[in-house]
Amino acid sequence: MTDGRERIALIVGALIALVLQVVLAPVVAVGPAQPNLIAVYCVAAAVARPQSCGYVLPFVMGMAYDLIGGGPVGAMAFLLVLVTFAASRAMGALNNDTLFMPLAILMASLVAVEVLYGALCLAGGVGGTLPGALAYRALPCALYDCAAGIVVYPLAARFLVGQPLQHPGSPQLR
Repeated sequence: MTDGRERIALIVGALIALVLQVVLAPVVAVGPAQPNLIAVYCVAAAVARPQSCGYVLPFVMGMAYDLIGGGPVGAMAFLLVLVTFAASRAMGALNNDTLFMPLAILMASLVAVEVLYGALCLAGGVGGTLPGALAYRALPCALYDCAAGIVVYPLAARFLVGQPLQHPGSPQLR
């Protein structure tokens, strides 16, 4: 895959995540908990491509989430930039070519996003008490996000990582 094809795949995936956040997430909400598919996609892309993790996509997607959501504007954009940076650096340092480490980093990052977003919403005057925000919004949303991340990460690893095209008769590159 060339760099242009990777960038197009990244943008198409972001648009799909945005559409699913607007259309699908409110439908599958259970009470106040709904999945944050934008955060799932941004963190999965950062973990799948730790060497070329950008900061424009998480910022733009976070601002889109803030504008369509009910939280403080700029909170999710800040958190996505911060968490995708940390996740890409952790993946670069801890990658051992197994499936466990990317999924562990992905899930820890998504839990951090939801808990910190709940804290920022409380600080911004949106929400109730700290135990209520954690128990009824942050942790159920993090559980939703982790379940979605298990599905999204293999797709991101397949479509966002540049791999040389192999023809049936050509020798394998190792």
